[in-house]
Amino acid sequence: MVAVQFLVGAILPYVAILVFVIGMVQRFRIWMKLPTPAMTLTPAPLAESDNKVAVVKEVLLFRSLSKGDPSLWLFAWVFHVVLALIFLGHLRVFANVDGVFAGRGMSESAIHSMSSGAGGAAGVVVLATLAILFLRHVTLPRVREITGIADYFALLLIAAIIITGNFMRFGAEHFDLHLTHEYFKNLATFGNIMGSQALQNAAFLVHMLLAMLLIMLMPFSKILHFGGIFFTHQMIRKH
Repeated sequence: MVAVQFLVGAILPYVAILVFVIGMVQRFRIWMKLPTPAMTLTPAPLAESDNKVAVVKEVLLFRSLSKGDPSLWLFAWVFHVVLALIFLGHLRVFANVDGVFAGRGMSESAIHSMSSGAGGAAGVVVLATLAILFLRHVTLPRVREITGIADYFALLLIAAIIITGNFMRFGAEHFDLHLTHEYFKNLATFGNIMGSQALQNAAFLVHMLLAMLLIMLMPFSKILHFGGIFFTHQMIRKH
């Protein structure tokens, strides 16, 4: 158990961040070197500022997808929005977000209740929408044809991360958020990582392992469409 705690809790996070940074730098170098073809979406924005606004709308609202497949757009948009909210909610792990709410007069119990309610609902919704999107990949021939093993692996990995996160929240032994503060503080300051109580929790170790695998996978998979979309749509919308 100690060896697992050391590898997952003390070694893998640094390796994952290093792989992610190197992979992202390489991916951005590739994107920046892409030639700009003489092609334009019609009707094209008349000004560069309009072009940027169109890209932002595409990123935030998935406008092209809503016109092409409204049902897919609904589930995909809800999934991405809730996933983004979950990511923002995880800022409580790294930053003193509770202090901001406390400064506005909220009690500790009220903050905890708000986090538990919103986080719990988000965990259920994102898992349900992910299941629907996965079923589309499996059941629809036109989608299944363009879905590879790597795509299924990424979906299952995200699902496993969500499930373990929900287990930590809804399980018989609710995971204490303060333990994550202690762990990540030690991780960031190269402190006594192995002394962190969070590493004594098996669900936390599994959740961390899966999350680190996802971080390392991002630069080399389709998950990175959240970054590439800025380059592709900016490029093909030029007038």
